[in-house]
Amino acid sequence: MSAVPLYTAVPSGQYPPFAVVTDNDHRAWIIIAAAMGISFMLVALVTRVLIRKFVSLGWALDDTILTISTGVAFVQASLILSACADGLGTPIKLISPELQARIEKSYYMSNLLYLCALDLSKVSTILFLRRLMAPGSNMRWYCTILVGMVPATTVVFVLAVALQCDLSHPWVIVHQKCSGWFLRWEVQGAVSSLFEVAIFAAPIWLVLKLRKPLETKLEIVAPFALRLLIIVLTGLRLASFDQADFATDPTLRESRYICWTQAEMSYAVIGATLPTARRLVLDLITFYNGGYFGSTAESANRSGAYQMTKLTSRVKRNAKLASTRTDQDAACDDGDNNSQEMIIRKDITVEVIHEQGKSEPGEFARVIPDNWKPMNER
Repeated sequence: MSAVPLYTAVPSGQYPPFAVVTDNDHRAWIIIAAAMGISFMLVALVTRVLIRKFVSLGWALDDTILTISTGVAFVQASLILSACADGLGTPIKLISPELQARIEKSYYMSNLLYLCALDLSKVSTILFLRRLMAPGSNMRWYCTILVGMVPATTVVFVLAVALQCDLSHPWVIVHQKCSGWFLRWEVQGAVSSLFEVAIFAAPIWLVLKLRKPLETKLEIVAPFALRLLIIVLTGLRLASFDQADFATDPTLRESRYICWTQAEMSYAVIGATLPTARRLVLDLITFYNGGYFGSTAESANRSGAYQMTKLTSRVKRNAKLASTRTDQDAACDDGDNNSQEMIIRKDITVEVIHEQGKSEPGEFARVIPDNWKPMNER
């Protein structure tokens, strides 16, 4: 890795670079990864808020979980940036013992927050999928099981990472023999990747039961498929770990590992917002609470009302009474998040034909009162 040449003089009207990449200074990589991650995560959160306000009305539990995940990720990235200011990304020999202790504590806390932010984004995505499933369906139970399993594994891995090396000072890693430290991260990466595959299986399961064109099904699945990129980022993070120099010079040699960690966490949080696009929601939700979308006239047609035929002054022979009923089955009310989603649209056309001599006695008397008169005869 060649060093970037330093200019002896800065041109007039310009400022020197905030950070320069050299053989002994990789802080710029970490700063860029953390800062860009914060920026994109905040943009994704604002996008989610706007979607919920103007497109898909109603704030649900999955939105709250994602907001918490974004907040945790923001704190985690802030700790990494603070550690860079103290010397993270430079050789350990150039860092004073006081700053070294601060870096180790910041990095220790950032690892724990990384696990929380990563898995909270998974929970948010699963809860969003769960709201799209019909109540009592196997797919809904599948999502419920995933919602329970992800936090359980999070607790396990947080404890595994927190109780490392010297338990009296678990944040100290320099010149420590931490047996199995990287193995824990390998297991965590494998489990995290399996959960991503399990999450992606839910929309696949959903579209298989929808009677829609293949193009529409692909459009529905695509935003969830983008989350599979997290598996690639997890592999790159683990592949960049330098086991040989971890105990001797982690502040410099693990710079790439830290960058991929920031990229993985940021993308996981951003990926939880991708499926909430309006077109996707309109294709997935095929009719519960149709008034949430479309024009006023369209919403009125979806209100579940019955259209009455006009009354006339006489009952004609072979009169054909037809009514089209739009039946809104049952609102999908998720008690966990107080949200409602539209799932199934059922259009039922009922056609009733009355012919002379085939009607039961008194049939029309139950429909038209005896004292009824047309408006022009009253």
